[in-house]
Amino acid sequence: MTDQQLRRLLSSSPEKAHRLIFDEYYNYVYTIVFNRLRSLGTPEDIDECISDVFAEIFTKYNSESSHSGNIKGFVSAIARNRSVDTFRRLNSGIKASVSLDADEAVQLSSDERIDEQAERTETAHALLDAVKSLGEPDSTIIIQKYYYGRSSEDIGDMIDMKPNTVRKRLSRALSRLRDILREDDEGR
Repeated sequence: MTDQQLRRLLSSSPEKAHRLIFDEYYNYVYTIVFNRLRSLGTPEDIDECISDVFAEIFTKYNSESSHSGNIKGFVSAIARNRSVDTFRRLNSGIKASVSLDADEAVQLSSDERIDEQAERTETAHALLDAVKSLGEPDSTIIIQKYYYGRSSEDIGDMIDMKPNTVRKRLSRALSRLRDILREDDEGR
């Protein structure tokens, strides 16, 4: 269904239009929200976020809205923004309780910029992928050293290697990692 057809349906039968949007985009919204919250949220948090997404869609997308273009992009943007807000709330350890009237949608403001957080996340994923590409035991050594802060002796005990060997492998692995990251950076 095109955006224009959906707007006409919204004018004549909002309930049918909302049902159509929900049926068409539920799995899409679920995927976006689940991917953002799976490491931190409970199934109830994910369900609540999905409900918030559709509540915002139904509130903001109407026959008179200024949005023009593909509804999938509109749905995607709301799902991403709402899941990021929920992730921040859950990550901060502060449980926000907001009472909502049926006619009013409330957005929580944040001092953190989404674009900066997304860039940091993308960089972290690229770095982790590069570390994993080093193979074993080098990737384990780097992760244990820099993520968990373990000493060469502790790492050596874990992977049955002498501390001196761990330090040598770490030095070589870091050199290879720099080369990999440099190649990736030049490829972009």
